[in-house]
This record gives sequence, C-alpha cells and structure tokens, in this order.
Amino acid sequence: MTKQIALVHATREAILPVETAFRDLWPEAAHWTLLDESLTLDLAAAGGTLTRPLIDRFLDLAAYAAARRPDGILFTCSAFGRAIDEVAARHDVPVMKPNEAVLDAALAQGGRVGLLATHPQTLPDMTAEMEALARHRSVDLTVVPLLVEGAWADLGAGRRDAHDRAVVEAAPRLNDCGCIVLAQFSMAPLAAEIGVRAGLPVLTSPHAAVAEMKRRVTGA
Repeated sequence: MTKQIALVHATREAILPVETAFRDLWPEAAHWTLLDESLTLDLAAAGGTLTRPLIDRFLDLAAYAAARRPDGILFTCSAFGRAIDEVAARHDVPVMKPNEAVLDAALAQGGRVGLLATHPQTLPDMTAEMEALARHRSVDLTVVPLLVEGAWADLGAGRRDAHDRAVVEAAPRLNDCGCIVLAQFSMAPLAAEIGVRAGLPVLTSPHAAVAEMKRRVTGA
C-alpha cells in the first residue's frame, strides 16, 4: 500500500525543496500539502515569540492533517519547534520536526559545525537544540551560528534573487568549520553553490528529513 505523508508548511518557500527531496529519495510515497502562511506572519508580529494562541493554531492544523490518517506528518517550518513537540505528544503517527534529521547528521560530523540561517528565530532555537543534543550524546561539537541579515525579509517580499545572493555570499564566513548546516528548507536549493563557495560539505534539512521519515514509516 502506498504510504501517505502530510507536509505542513508555514511558508510556501519550503514546498519545492521538500517535494524535490521526495522525488529524489522516496518517489513511491504519496504526499500532500497544508500551508498556512499567516503563522509565519503572526510569529513575526509577535516579535518571534511562540505564543499560546499561535501554538494552539498550529495544533489545529496538525489535527486537520492527522484526521486524514497519514502514515507520517513532516513539518517544514523550523521556527515552530515547541509547537511540533506538542503535536508529537498528541498523535500516534511519526511526527518530525524539519531539522531533527539534519541535526543527527551534524552530530555525526562533530567538531566545528557552521549553522547558516536566514530566519532570526530559527538560528537561536536550532543552535540551542544542537548544543543540547551534543551534550546529551557526549559529542564534541562547536556550533558556529551565522544569521544572514535581511535575507528573510527579501524572501518574504518576493526578492528571491537578493535572498539567494546574500546567503551564498555569507557562506565563506564559515569556512573554518568542518561542514555547513542549512537551517531552513527554503535554503536547500542553494546547497551546491554554497558548497563550492565555502569549499565545505553542506547538509540540508529536506533530504535528511525525507530519508528519516522513510526509515520510520517503512523500516527501509
């Protein structure tokens, strides 16, 4: 039977990268999309604070997805980690954060790991999560976070070229690291160019997430 995966987005910029990852890694799976961009807009209006009303709206969206009885739910919005934890506690199907699989890959690398982000809330949240995981697993890891100032605003305003240029130009600032993690799904299409500019391996969230979801759902 074909496996069904629900994809929940808070920005349309994450849709193409994860669909590409499914095509590359798990083409036989069926996947469908729920998108609520107002979550991202309202998170910004709240100063990046994930308020209780925002979490409750997120839970409602997840409940809608779960009602269709998918085999897994994959979230692609990296700024909503605490809300996704609550979703996972409420539903029996595999529920994945967008970045949990790529964090595992980063910990496997160890050493100095560059973390490149455009969303101002994603960077501190993901840095803290990576450092906590490293401590829990006794991994020698140093996170080197880098926020590409203004790139998220460019993306939201439809200036994709400006966003991409800023991200690629910022990447060489992390060339003293062993690898670079791209914190958001929306950055994944730039992985090859970033790797060339920085001269480092680049880890992306969509491919890591799809590979891990496939493993959890099928055991393969």
